[in-house]
Amino acid sequence: MNLEFWRGRRVFITGHTGFRGSHLVLALKEAGALVFGFSLPPASNPNFFEVANIGQGINSTFGDVRDAVALKAALEYSEAQVVFHLAGGGGLRDSWNHVSDTYSSQIMGSVNLLEALRETATVRAVVMLSSDKVYRSPSSIGNIVGDTTAGSMNSAATEETPLAGQAPAATAKACTDLILESYLQGVFAPEKYNKHKIALATARMGSVIGGGDFATESFIYQLAQATQAGLDLPLKNPESIRPWMHVDDCVSALTVLAEALFEKGPKFSGAWNFGVGAGNQMAVGQAAQVFKARFLGASVQNFQLATKGSVHGLLNCEKAQRELSWQPLVSAEQGIEKTAAWYKQYFA
Repeated sequence: MNLEFWRGRRVFITGHTGFRGSHLVLALKEAGALVFGFSLPPASNPNFFEVANIGQGINSTFGDVRDAVALKAALEYSEAQVVFHLAGGGGLRDSWNHVSDTYSSQIMGSVNLLEALRETATVRAVVMLSSDKVYRSPSSIGNIVGDTTAGSMNSAATEETPLAGQAPAATAKACTDLILESYLQGVFAPEKYNKHKIALATARMGSVIGGGDFATESFIYQLAQATQAGLDLPLKNPESIRPWMHVDDCVSALTVLAEALFEKGPKFSGAWNFGVGAGNQMAVGQAAQVFKARFLGASVQNFQLATKGSVHGLLNCEKAQRELSWQPLVSAEQGIEKTAAWYKQYFA
């Protein structure tokens, strides 16, 4: 994150009350940016937005991205130069209970923003948050490649992997990515850049861990609650391997991509993968062991990172490493330890 770039920069964020949105706001405030947020009120109680007093020092508007008039008015008022679209998220399992809301929020919310951008005079860079769940499963296609940069042959999706979706939340994200692609072929086409002056990209990444995630579906929050109560959290799939990406690396990915879009234009438009790589994964059981040890102040038993088992959400990030010089800086173990330390302090 280039602090000099963000100092005094006007930034508009949808979904700023969510977990990732709140951490992004916090980082941008510390960098000296002028932040304008547009989002529904926090979805959980407690929530990081209120716990960390994120709303102080920013212009915060509670609204629904499906309200095209309100969204456009907030964007125009901000006179933003950079836009981050994080609204319209939600858990995979929970999306089955709110199918219509999931599709309307993610799809029409994104369309409303893209349409508002057509009339903006100030915006130069737009980053839309997507998901690793937009890709078709490795077992069903042939153009999945190994993450050679991590020295592993675990299947990793590239930006060219076909899109699909299972739960409504994942399918809606895939639809949103395709909608952005259509705008990049039309209204915001690179060859028309001298006219519209906006570069847009989608940042695809998996679930993120860190202090302040209070979502009911969050494994880490469930683990924190159980550990605080002196209980063992039952693990359904302790050998399942997951890429544990810390929220600091998530914020780094979003801001680095925005900087490139702003400074170098449509050359950096399109889809980008951001993840930890095959060499930085950890099994659920191992993650639980590290978390509990750090939370309770105990030593962590030495172990080797898991290399066999069910792998979820592995992304090939060679493009981001090569063209953006981006790579995660927080290891799986460090990320879990940092998260445990945050919850320990929170419960104290």
